[in-house]
Amino acid sequence: MAENGDMLKLLRERGYEARSMSVSHLDEVREDVEGLYKKGLLAEDLYKEYLFRFKYIVPVSFPEAKSIIVVSVPQPTCEISFNVKGRKVRTIVPPTYARAVDVDMEIVDLLEKGDGNGVHLMRAILPHKTLAARTGLVEYGRNNVTYVPRYGSFHRLTSFFTNRDLPDDWQERKVMDRCAECGACVRACPTKAIDEDRFLLHAEKCLTFHNEMPNDKAFPDYVLEGVHNAVVGCMICQKVCPENAKVRNWMVHCTEFDEDDTSFLLKGDFSGPRAKKLTERLEPLGLELQLFPRNLLALLNNGR
Repeated sequence: MAENGDMLKLLRERGYEARSMSVSHLDEVREDVEGLYKKGLLAEDLYKEYLFRFKYIVPVSFPEAKSIIVVSVPQPTCEISFNVKGRKVRTIVPPTYARAVDVDMEIVDLLEKGDGNGVHLMRAILPHKTLAARTGLVEYGRNNVTYVPRYGSFHRLTSFFTNRDLPDDWQERKVMDRCAECGACVRACPTKAIDEDRFLLHAEKCLTFHNEMPNDKAFPDYVLEGVHNAVVGCMICQKVCPENAKVRNWMVHCTEFDEDDTSFLLKGDFSGPRAKKLTERLEPLGLELQLFPRNLLALLNNGR
């Protein structure tokens, strides 16, 4: 039976890392994000797409929430194969996309059953990266990606409100020391989203941002042919990062689509039973029919 900080021990025994913070810091979390927007440092499109949905309050349906648990789950790159005109095209899904629902359910199940003292959890609709940095769970890289010991950026973050009083790990955010002299990600970024003159990423220029747009939205001119490297997101800056030297080749094969399914995806006509079947296959990978087929076409045009 786990009590107080021992709840986090249950996660560490599973191979995850976790920190906690008091809900009293929610206004400060809001300022971390909203303050950048008010200063004009976040593009309007980016803010409306990703940041507007966050709710920096204790949920109305969970008024007894006292703490927030932030969890880092190690996760490899996921390889997906597509068959096109007799050739197999291998592509990847970066570590942060797959298994989102499964991971959250696993954590809730582990903590609520392992605690035994009436602990409850509710997933937090909050900026996980900010929470993780503010609790010391992660450090930022120059590319604004979060890093953890042993696994570098090959992990996914998730957060939960809980009715338990847990240690308050609130602290200043940190950038990795080696970023001061490295610059590998700055040089490698194909869209120049990583600026030498400021730390904050120009996220609206990042290939990841454009790879998460709907199929009917064209890539901007500065996204050149040949830079596409993943069916969603982008791994260029993470691949060159020395902090990922030991994990950059950590990959598992997730699924393969035959020629009929690949052809269906490329047509973009997502109706009928086949669309439903493909949706069910894609969901665990963090992929959506309305999101990634144009990215697949861009990869094929790369000559991959």
